[in-house]
Amino acid sequence: MQTQQSQPTKRRNRAESFNARVQVLLAVDECGPIIAEVLRQNGVVLPDANWSKVFPAWLIAVDGGEDGNGDEVIGCIQVMPAKPFGWCAFLYTKPTVSFKLRAIALRKLIVAGMSTCHAAGCAYVAGMIDVRNGSFIKVMADLHFVTVGDSTMMLKGLR
Repeated sequence: MQTQQSQPTKRRNRAESFNARVQVLLAVDECGPIIAEVLRQNGVVLPDANWSKVFPAWLIAVDGGEDGNGDEVIGCIQVMPAKPFGWCAFLYTKPTVSFKLRAIALRKLIVAGMSTCHAAGCAYVAGMIDVRNGSFIKVMADLHFVTVGDSTMMLKGLR
């Protein structure tokens, strides 16, 4: 009779532990006020916006905590697939979260946004970055994004 020996479990290093804590999920409508709060903490205030219907246009990054039992929303991105290109906007994380968790959440939200657009048949994904955020522009350029123009994002309430 053959016996199978169990393999020793590999311990996660600190980076792997942080990475495993952050999950990206499709936001349900109940997440709307939480998304609005993440935006508000980043200076985006939309006083007349109705946040009761965010499904299926938003993804959220959730911190599961060190023990894996947490569920704090720490970031968000709006994803709007269209053809020939999809649009990702409002990529933000809570400023109170550690730098490492913010970086992981941003990376995972970017990848999830691109994957969503790709799955919808988009040939490209587009988004806007504030020109004052040079370090993030460099990160995106390192991911092979190209600058197609400088612009100012305009917003007008419809009520």
